[in-house]
Amino acid sequence: MRSLCFLLATILAAVLAARGASAQTAALPSPAASQLDRVVPAQFGAPISPPPPAWDPYAPQAGQTFAMPAANPTPSWAPSAVSGQPGYPGYSTVPSTQIPQIAPDMGTAGNSLTQNPTIQQTLRLYQGARGSWAYLFGNGTGRQLGVNELDTSATFALPFFFNSPANLNRAPLLITPGFGLQLWDGPQTTSSNNFVELPPNTYDVFLDTAWNPQFTPLFGAELGIRVGIFTNWDELVWQSWRLMGRAIGTINLTPQWQGKVGIVYLDRNQVKLLPAVGATWVPNPNARYDIFFPAPKAAWRFSEWRNRSIWGFVAGEYGGGAWTFNQSGSLGVTEFDYNDVRISLGTEMVPVAGRGLAGSFEVGYVFARNVYLVDGARNLNLNDTLMLRLGLAY
Repeated sequence: MRSLCFLLATILAAVLAARGASAQTAALPSPAASQLDRVVPAQFGAPISPPPPAWDPYAPQAGQTFAMPAANPTPSWAPSAVSGQPGYPGYSTVPSTQIPQIAPDMGTAGNSLTQNPTIQQTLRLYQGARGSWAYLFGNGTGRQLGVNELDTSATFALPFFFNSPANLNRAPLLITPGFGLQLWDGPQTTSSNNFVELPPNTYDVFLDTAWNPQFTPLFGAELGIRVGIFTNWDELVWQSWRLMGRAIGTINLTPQWQGKVGIVYLDRNQVKLLPAVGATWVPNPNARYDIFFPAPKAAWRFSEWRNRSIWGFVAGEYGGGAWTFNQSGSLGVTEFDYNDVRISLGTEMVPVAGRGLAGSFEVGYVFARNVYLVDGARNLNLNDTLMLRLGLAY
């Protein structure tokens, strides 16, 4: 009896909370931004709103129908569309976090989750392009490692299970070819550290695919696979190929909260797999909190200038990657990982209309740095450093 009363009280409290929140429903876009390996997240996302009155969460989902909205909201660039190391596998130039928005009044048109969160009714093949440059300070002496990172990519969208009842948001398949360049300065090789000299440059050439469907008004997913070549091109071997991916499930807990849990496969030599767990909270249109490992981020909108929203943010990320190179002399081809943790403070300028030029600037502190050489299983811990990063997207 106590259990039944507690259950009824919980349901009543949830109904009253949903009614109180309906006047100020904030948009909670699909994927959260992350900064692993080289694809920037930015997504045209849909606001989260309560399920339609006729929806039965305990009935078979495939048998329930939902009215389609009369129109789709205008897409908008994510603040993360231009910042930093492009996100982890599966996040494309135009999918991941989005500026928080108030959910549009759907009236009798249906649940806003059934609208297309990624594209407009007319699917555009070309979705956008971005580029970024980051500099990690270091003069190459001792355990100092300076790194220049340049990245560029473009995203294209194709219909994918477009009319399937398991794709309520009509999420397209996002295909992103990308290119990256890293310029290495250091670390210094000595008899004491028994290390080898890193190549002066390495390259990334990859193809990323992403699909972010909403299966039901409650449950969705963020799925992605990336395949590419990561090497200095002195000699191409099978280890130069890397296959990365992500599989994250999402649940819309309330109009402002979305939970996430899954895995990210990095395919590095030291770190193969990372858990992905956390939640996104959008309390109002001017704030967004990604309480999410491995890429937490808090963003606030401060003002508007020339039809662009000005955002500030604090973010964390797990940076680095893995490459192959041909060692000097007759030592042959080997693999190495570079890993670090980054905390940054920055600002982003995002078009209010959803399209146009966006830009970002950030400064950060980089620590927990190391280079791992597969040949001989040699590991070298590096000095902490500072980071500057600029980004552009269109």
